[in-house]
Amino acid sequence: MRYVESDREWPRWLPSFGLVVALHLIVWWGFTHFKSEIVPPQPLPVVQVSLLAPPAPPEPRVVPLQQPPKVERQPKPVVEKAVSAPTPVPVMQPVAEHAVQQAPVAVAPPSPPKPAPAQPAAEPVIEPPRYHAAYLSNPPPAYPLAARRRGIEGTVLIRAEISAGGECQRAELKKTSGHEMLDNAALEAVKKWRFLPAKLGSQAVVAWVEVPITFKLENN
Repeated sequence: MRYVESDREWPRWLPSFGLVVALHLIVWWGFTHFKSEIVPPQPLPVVQVSLLAPPAPPEPRVVPLQQPPKVERQPKPVVEKAVSAPTPVPVMQPVAEHAVQQAPVAVAPPSPPKPAPAQPAAEPVIEPPRYHAAYLSNPPPAYPLAARRRGIEGTVLIRAEISAGGECQRAELKKTSGHEMLDNAALEAVKKWRFLPAKLGSQAVVAWVEVPITFKLENN
């Protein structure tokens, strides 16, 4: 008879079971070893607190009212009014008719009429200078030859200052004719003219006057 030795297989859960048993042994050993060293906690002391009742309010004191002293009123003295005797009314005696005379009435004389307020005297009007009098013999301005040939015409207005002696002190152009030749000819003529001076009342004064001069060709 032949004996054949066969290999035996161990179960697979055996190592896990051994590990669980070892863990339980370790926990049991630690619990028994450290049990004596664990100090149980001591309970805290209990403190009792009692609340004090508030003090009772003081009892109110009753103060008796003092009555004011009585003041005796004295009666007012009676004052007797003196009764005055009635005043006698004077009796008017009748007046005789011949004794009544009318007082003279004063008649005021009529007041003289009030004089009219004096009106301010009118200021004297200045009479402007004159240049067109025939006896002054003022020659007309010379017509420029170039203006004649070109047929130039126009009116110039000159403003001149006239002295108290009737002479032209200065002359200026107030309105041009549009042509310098005519303006210069008018200025030169007015500067040589004689004038009747301006008058303030009966006195000759210096004044300005405007002199119009017209240049016009005879053929036109």
